[in-house]
Amino acid sequence: MNRGLLATVEDLRNLRGRIGRRPYDVMFDLLQKRCALILESRPVTETDWQAQHAQGVQAAALNAARTCQGRVFDLLISHHIDPNGAYRDRAIEEVRLLAGWTQWLDPSHRREDLADLCTAECCATMAVALDWLAEDLSEPDRARCRRALLTRGIGPYREAVGRKEWWYTCYHNWNAVINSGCGLGAAALADENPQAAEAVQWAKEGLEHFFAALGREGGWDEGISYWGYAMRYLLLFGLALDRTTNDRFIFHQRGMETTGQFGIYFTPRGHNMGFGDSPAVPLYGTLYEIADRYANREVCWWLDRWAFHRDVSSTGWSDLGLGLLLRPTTMTAEPAPKLQPLRVFNEIGWAAISDRWPEPSLYVSLKTGDLSAHHSHLDMNSIQVQVDGEALLCDVGNPPSPTAYAAAVPAEAMYDVQAQAHNTLMADQRDHRIDAQGRILEAEMNDTYRWVAAAAGEALGPSVRFNRHVIMLLDERSGDGHTVVVLDEIANGTAEKIAAYWHTFGQLSVRGSSGTIVGRRTGLHFRVVANEPIELAAAAHEVGKLTESVLTVTTPPVRHLAMATAFSRLPIDLLKVNRSGRGEVTVAVNAATLYFRVSRRHLKLATVAAPAVAD
Repeated sequence: MNRGLLATVEDLRNLRGRIGRRPYDVMFDLLQKRCALILESRPVTETDWQAQHAQGVQAAALNAARTCQGRVFDLLISHHIDPNGAYRDRAIEEVRLLAGWTQWLDPSHRREDLADLCTAECCATMAVALDWLAEDLSEPDRARCRRALLTRGIGPYREAVGRKEWWYTCYHNWNAVINSGCGLGAAALADENPQAAEAVQWAKEGLEHFFAALGREGGWDEGISYWGYAMRYLLLFGLALDRTTNDRFIFHQRGMETTGQFGIYFTPRGHNMGFGDSPAVPLYGTLYEIADRYANREVCWWLDRWAFHRDVSSTGWSDLGLGLLLRPTTMTAEPAPKLQPLRVFNEIGWAAISDRWPEPSLYVSLKTGDLSAHHSHLDMNSIQVQVDGEALLCDVGNPPSPTAYAAAVPAEAMYDVQAQAHNTLMADQRDHRIDAQGRILEAEMNDTYRWVAAAAGEALGPSVRFNRHVIMLLDERSGDGHTVVVLDEIANGTAEKIAAYWHTFGQLSVRGSSGTIVGRRTGLHFRVVANEPIELAAAAHEVGKLTESVLTVTTPPVRHLAMATAFSRLPIDLLKVNRSGRGEVTVAVNAATLYFRVSRRHLKLATVAAPAVAD
């Protein structure tokens, strides 16, 4: 068996030398608290997750597999740093129970699948457990665990690849997770089992489909959460390949060196401001491998700053243990890195706009791209706005309960949320076309403003051109962002009603064409104007335990529209939009004037006259 897949036992013991220094001391203290909590919790059993599944709990087996893995990894890492027989014995108990599961499949997934995400997570767990517990397991237990890895993991994976199951040739997170997790399991036995060695090669070949979609910029159109899920397993598999056979196949792939910044730019102040149906922030200790492998201090700072400042639990993956193991010891995260305040991921059509990094006071995320992307929503040209770390214009993501926006088919609702659930436009109440391809047209920044222009493709229909401009105005002296102006330009072959939607979990007040959004700590003034008549209306929906307020702006049937919406920390005393006969547009907001000239098929921001506003 290959040993030292992620680390040798001696490597784990040597972690003792780290825990007296920051941030390792904080991480180890939290790790010990988590391990103590695990000892007080019930072991993970198939009986429990089968009962949960029978009660309608989705992904019960998958979540059980993740919890088992997190417990085994963290208990053993903590035990080798500060020997504790109770930690070791509990890890052995969890592994024995995992070996006794009758299947490493989640029944919530497609029943015809031979291997799935649960298979991958179980394979990775068993491989590392066999490695780190090699001297602690009895011979019968070792044989039982190896047999489980072969018969419930590697064997089904090989059979699934042999019949070309759908996930093997797709591009998204299922490809990365299953090939990497099962590949890691196979890597443990590859030196003595030809079928396992062949499975490792098949896993690498399958991953070519994932890497073909990972562009040089490192963006991922499934969203931040699924990006983190995929990267977590890619990095674990890549580490095992490198340590056992000096194979750096994964780390040499296009986009791996740059992908860490994708996670940073769409989690300002540690909150997810990306798009798609999963709002989780992937602050995984495994991602320290990116920092170490590519000398990426920004990723190290990001994880140090946001990953380990929360309560511990007895469930979920190992972040603390793997963070202790993988964080580069020679890297300091302070001073905070200086990142560009405007970052565009052109290959997926996403943009992150801020007044400053690493901790913006005003932040906007924008999404165009491919609406048919896995886990994407019908949300072309949608934006979100964060003020001082609080999201005031929100993307609901996967609704935790049925809402007016859910698709007609309940089972598919989480994958097909209508455009009106997002901060975007609709024409004649038609939903966005799932085959639409949007793109970022231009982006520009200087000391007084940031500007991004995005095209929606045919999202609103083949005869409708919908371009959205997002302009952030800055105080010249302080550099703080104070106002976001959204200019929407519509050109339609047919006169149709246009509706704009703005979503917030704050308190929404509307007075005529203006109003306020008041959050827990911050707030925004807003005003809407257009070159055509508009009407504003407010409504509220229950989303889980929260109340979401929605501002809807509607027009009569129009063919050409220039609509400006301003959101500002300051009262908006003036907002005007003027469209000339030649198509040029001028927007005046308070004392600032934005002039857009015609450039081919879209407007281009030509000048911004914006005086300083600081005292």
